[in-house]
Amino acid sequence: MGGDLPRCRGSSPAINGRMSVEVALTRLLEGSGCDHVIERDGSVTIRRVRPTRARPAPTTTRTEIPTDVISQVSDIVVTATRRPEFPQRAPSAMSALSGRQLEAARIADVTDLSSFVAGMTVTNLGPGRNKIFLRGMSDGAFTGLTQTTVALYLDFVPITYNAPDPDLKLLDVDRIEVLRGPQGTLYGTGPIGGVMRIVTRRPDFDASSWDISTTQSLTESGGTNSDYSTTGNLPLLSGRVAVRVSAYSETSSGYIDDQRLQLRNVNGGTRDGARMAVSARINPDWLLTGGLVHQSINTDDTHYGTRALGPLKRANRVREPHDNDFQETYITLEGHGRWGRVVASVAEVAHQYDSRFDATAALPAFGAAGDTGALDESKAVDLLVGELTLASLQSGRVRWLAGGFFSTSTTTGTTALSVLQTAISPVYAENRTDVLNEAAVFGEVSFDLTDRLTAIAGVRWFGFDYDTSSQVLQGADQRVFTGSSTATGLSPKLALAYRVTDGLNLYVQATQGYRAGGFNTAGPIGQTFAGTIGSPSREYLPDELWNFEVGAKAVLLDGRASARIAVFDATWSDIQSDQFLPSGLAYAVNVGDGSNRGVEVEANWKVSEDFEVRTNAVLVDPQITNPNPGFDSRGDSGLPGVPGLSANLSANYERRLANGLTVTANANLAYVGRSSLTFDAPEQLRMGDYLTGGLSAGLKGDEWTLLAFIDNPLNSQANTFSFADPFRLNEGGVVTPLRPRTIGLTLHLRR
Repeated sequence: MGGDLPRCRGSSPAINGRMSVEVALTRLLEGSGCDHVIERDGSVTIRRVRPTRARPAPTTTRTEIPTDVISQVSDIVVTATRRPEFPQRAPSAMSALSGRQLEAARIADVTDLSSFVAGMTVTNLGPGRNKIFLRGMSDGAFTGLTQTTVALYLDFVPITYNAPDPDLKLLDVDRIEVLRGPQGTLYGTGPIGGVMRIVTRRPDFDASSWDISTTQSLTESGGTNSDYSTTGNLPLLSGRVAVRVSAYSETSSGYIDDQRLQLRNVNGGTRDGARMAVSARINPDWLLTGGLVHQSINTDDTHYGTRALGPLKRANRVREPHDNDFQETYITLEGHGRWGRVVASVAEVAHQYDSRFDATAALPAFGAAGDTGALDESKAVDLLVGELTLASLQSGRVRWLAGGFFSTSTTTGTTALSVLQTAISPVYAENRTDVLNEAAVFGEVSFDLTDRLTAIAGVRWFGFDYDTSSQVLQGADQRVFTGSSTATGLSPKLALAYRVTDGLNLYVQATQGYRAGGFNTAGPIGQTFAGTIGSPSREYLPDELWNFEVGAKAVLLDGRASARIAVFDATWSDIQSDQFLPSGLAYAVNVGDGSNRGVEVEANWKVSEDFEVRTNAVLVDPQITNPNPGFDSRGDSGLPGVPGLSANLSANYERRLANGLTVTANANLAYVGRSSLTFDAPEQLRMGDYLTGGLSAGLKGDEWTLLAFIDNPLNSQANTFSFADPFRLNEGGVVTPLRPRTIGLTLHLRR
């Protein structure tokens, strides 16, 4: 969360002439009791400064807030709404965490982040295999053919469509922004559930810097883990060009034992990656940035156990590895002038992920004989995407935003079901290619009806065309399919924002989102596509979501506390969901109509200069209101994978000692309520209802940090995800436990 604007004193002097923004702001704020920070996107944070004390000013680093600045909840400026603003002023349900907060809480990825963002849920299939939901708007716990409900942006680039979360490491990040509900009038991808935006730190034109971090830890019932990372920044050409590079390598021990295979700690893995950005100052108002991102996740096996053997044990016939490789190349142009701001980006994303499942139980359905079967799936997504946004200045009664978006993606997938330990070719195989082209024009207009009341209207026009080709081979038989379709439409938005006082803002809004349909092609030869239970429709339909919301945001205690509450009611027609056929193969289905009502709250209190408390909670009631007769679902089961209640409480303490050192401590406690894996909600597929958390304490010097931590201190083995593989979906008895208690030490050096 953020806060409201700080209060500065006096009047600013008149300034004339040609000068940099830095010089102009320094002159304007002289003697006002405030200072400024120029953010990555060209926006400016104004912060109040307390009077100078009679002591030498301590040495600080770029990533730490100097001790002579009062750290209020107003320190974060976000651009998720395409304009620089404080979250407490934005007429939408927005959350933001600064890089400093991420580092203090040791948030390394989206799974860690989910506890700190109200209503954020991440499935626990495994690293590089998960889905993200916001506010309980779940289309099912599995990934496959349908577009993800939450769009994931890395800076200005959307990096997922129907792929799982690539699970990027949150290293050298300036802030995370989360915007809930359909956002088609702000983002070309038109996400129906919301947007999560990772904003990385920009190359610094003024100073060289370097840091290195190493973490060593031990997992109970497992082994040792390691995490090495480094970040460097280098200005070039007299400050006109700057380069910033980050790299990391993680090794995680396993903690699941496979008794049949007689292997211990089978689910270990690695995550390695690097990121480079090069920025060039064309002139004081224009910035050109290009960069590369790469990450590889390799997991030796899945991380579930069984209730019969214990949550850390199982007995499979086949190991189930998973790989997830992500790569992005991008170029971005940012500029501003008297007319407003412009951001244009073009990127190429390559995302490949491979999985193996124990498919022994599926062999009889395909007429195959054998003791051991495996299903191998591989998908490669090649995406070319571009987006342009223009935003007016924030001054004036009328403010506007306009944008254009295009993307073209090719997804190639192979599926092969084989009998292992034989020379027989796959008993079933499919090769499938999907080509999707999308274009959109979007925008919003804000009009101040009075000095306190603002009306907002927006619309997104979109157009899709998609082509699918598939070849299924089973023994000597084959089935070939080709299909194509198009779709166009409009998604509107209406909102009112009312500023009661400088510290209290209210809003009401209605937004709509839309997802295109597609084709089903998987299944044994001879299977019909009749749209009945056990028999998929050849084509699944588009779905549409309307979200109605009322919210309030308050800044309290002279800016040291902030709170947000939102009450929402969503209606969802023809919900698309990725599911599994009786054969265990994947397909997409419209499960019916649904709704979701709920309330979410977030609060942040800077108790003192040294101590900060954050809390959030969400209570939702998602349900199927009109089930599809061709799909087995229960209206009272809720939507899969999301709890009715979740909450978090975290606290951070930092105090500078007389000797110049700083002592730090952080604590986090999260509750995840009960949920179900599927729409029919049998008792054996229930999960959740647990507490988890972490503790850390450390000491900081000017150029180093030493931190000790413990994760899952209660060593909970609660069930986070009741899924093993698609061939044993209804058997139940599966437990995906939290990583057992892990104790570690981190050393961070910087200069």
